[in-house]
Amino acid sequence: MAEPANAESIERRSDGVRAETAELPFDPPLSVVTRGPVTVDPDGQPGDGALDGICLSTIDARRDEPVLVYVSEGLAAMLGCEPGDLLGRSPSSLFASETPPEQLDEVARVVASGDQASVRLRLQHAAGRTVPVHATFTSVPNGHPDATESFMMTFRDLARRAGPERLLAEQTRVLEALARGQELPALLGEVASRAEPLSEGGRCWIVLCDRAGQIEPIITADHGIDPVRELVEAAIADGLPTVPTWVRVDDMRDIEVDGVHALWLFPVTNAGDRVRGYLVVAHPDRLVPGDAERRALVHLTQVVAVAVEHSTTEASLTHQALHDQLTQLPNRALIMDRLEQAVARLGRDRLALGAIVIDVDRFKYLNDTRGSNVGDRVLVEVARRLRRTVRLGDTVGRIGSDQFLVLCVAIADDHDAAAMAERIIATLAEPILVGEQATVTISSSAGVVLVDRPGHSAATVISNAESALAEARDLGGGRYHLFEEGLQSQVVVRHEVEQALEVAITADELVLHFQPFVDLASGRMIGAEALVRWNRPGHGLLPPNDFIDIAEETGLIVPLGAWVIDEALRELAAWPENELGERPLLTINLSAAQLADDSLIPTVVTAIDRHHVPASLVGFEVTESMQVDDVEGATEVLRRISALGCPLAIDDFGIGYATLDYLRRFSMADTIKIDRSFVSGLGSSREDTAIVSASVALASSLGLDVVAEGVETYHQLTELRGLGARVGQGYVISKPVPIEDARRLWVQQQLVPPAEPLPPERPF
Repeated sequence: MAEPANAESIERRSDGVRAETAELPFDPPLSVVTRGPVTVDPDGQPGDGALDGICLSTIDARRDEPVLVYVSEGLAAMLGCEPGDLLGRSPSSLFASETPPEQLDEVARVVASGDQASVRLRLQHAAGRTVPVHATFTSVPNGHPDATESFMMTFRDLARRAGPERLLAEQTRVLEALARGQELPALLGEVASRAEPLSEGGRCWIVLCDRAGQIEPIITADHGIDPVRELVEAAIADGLPTVPTWVRVDDMRDIEVDGVHALWLFPVTNAGDRVRGYLVVAHPDRLVPGDAERRALVHLTQVVAVAVEHSTTEASLTHQALHDQLTQLPNRALIMDRLEQAVARLGRDRLALGAIVIDVDRFKYLNDTRGSNVGDRVLVEVARRLRRTVRLGDTVGRIGSDQFLVLCVAIADDHDAAAMAERIIATLAEPILVGEQATVTISSSAGVVLVDRPGHSAATVISNAESALAEARDLGGGRYHLFEEGLQSQVVVRHEVEQALEVAITADELVLHFQPFVDLASGRMIGAEALVRWNRPGHGLLPPNDFIDIAEETGLIVPLGAWVIDEALRELAAWPENELGERPLLTINLSAAQLADDSLIPTVVTAIDRHHVPASLVGFEVTESMQVDDVEGATEVLRRISALGCPLAIDDFGIGYATLDYLRRFSMADTIKIDRSFVSGLGSSREDTAIVSASVALASSLGLDVVAEGVETYHQLTELRGLGARVGQGYVISKPVPIEDARRLWVQQQLVPPAEPLPPERPF
């Protein structure tokens, strides 16, 4: 057997457990872990826990060969393609052609035996190059003893993690200088002066080029722009060199420069490999730099690239801040400002302003069933068609996840506005291409409001248009509705709900119900999720769907959420112990507004201290699809909550735009809750079963617990047990119940029958 690369036969899992490994005779070495699902890199360095890609394969019964049935967005992006381009292909097509077949055969043998294999290898990029990765291969149970096993492969991009520390330090210094307000020309002048001692007698400039290859006015160095400008223009006359290039000055016709024998051009490229300029060295006596000079000067070009890109990025930040990143339409902030200006200009003539709010019907269902990639393509195409349909001078913006606003200036009357809405609905109803041959057809609804005089706020105009939109949806969708004064009553009702809810928070009208969750193996209750209800006078007990959206839109979610935290902990403090002397884990949902509010951490700390409950029994849930404006700020808040000892869970796992990125950013989470839309298809949908199975395996490999929510049948319960999920929640276990019933269930403990014990293993 070959000696391990790190001269050890033991790898350490990320949770600290030592796992014996076998080193197979491959180069690079293949590690086989016989205990524990999480390995480390073959060089003995622990991974950073952030996966860049994942895929799942199973046997295609028709072809009797493995095919890919799930490919993550991250893996597809790593390979320069779309997930749909890889689905149905053989897993071996992922690997570079130079990968030894016997190495993959040995991996398959090891994984088929129940062990996990980790190895460094290369994947094949769509552009022809290869991508170095650290790959982990795992067998994924599917819950059926007689069914074919599936296999999960996870990848970490090694090239993305590489980079010289010196380059990083220099780039950091440059960015810090820019952050302090140092102008780009002065900063590049400093870099040029740093380059001169490295060129052993040469004089250095930094020359920037525009997209057409023309030298821009900024040329940095103390030597002035002559004679280097004329030399560089001659050197790039036939095209921009993309690699370091040496030019003999004597070979340039009609150009004579005293004291310059050769010109060295080191290209400065951006992330897309476009040449942005050159680090130029005019050398008096040597045509070609030495190896050490070349490496040092190439290093400096990367520093220049960072500075130039940062400067360019700053110029586009204003655009990005005011435009939707997916569709490039004006975002809500910008179009609301334009709406305010348009309303203020009314009255100068007899023309009116039309505001049309458009909503894609059943978009969430489309996004959940066809995937976020298809959903995004639909939204981009909707934006393109809206721009194509409106008139010159009209404005289109994106104001919600699947909601758009069209401002029609100079509208004669409501007939003109209605005609525009009809054209929009008709053009959006045409099939949308979402793949090479795949199309989807959508319908849309529109709310139309006509504004003919100033004095209306933008918020009022949007509110009226949304009231009309709600009426169109209530009528079945696929149509428009004109706002009428009669609809104003709905706006009034909404305003009344807002005012009443503000009173309810302090008037003892809110109550908590609790939905238990159980250990799937034993069927015993281990905790409950706290869910708010509103006992509104004259209306009865209202579910959260009737008021949470209004609370989030108005900011009332912050005081309401604070009440939920304090009340849940008060109830937990009085909760009776079960027969083992234990109290349950209570979990509480957090909204994006709460994560952005400075009062959240003090609220949690105060409630824990006031009610004397262990932080380990107070869990918090954040929804994966939640729209968080300040991701870094939200991450820090969750990190501080975790530091208190409170468990954290990612709710609705799998339906967000970037599931793996969410796990990376919120790495402090302890649990993922698999969304009910996947659980509902267990046993009947191959795709849903594969996704749930992969989610369970992924969570296990990352040391996370798994809760399956929305468990409605015993069949789903059995499937989840077979797939290895540990915790379940849903109506088959218990619906949300008042505190008295929740405490009774806790004392009862056994909420569903335990899983049948597995038969003893037969000896070989």
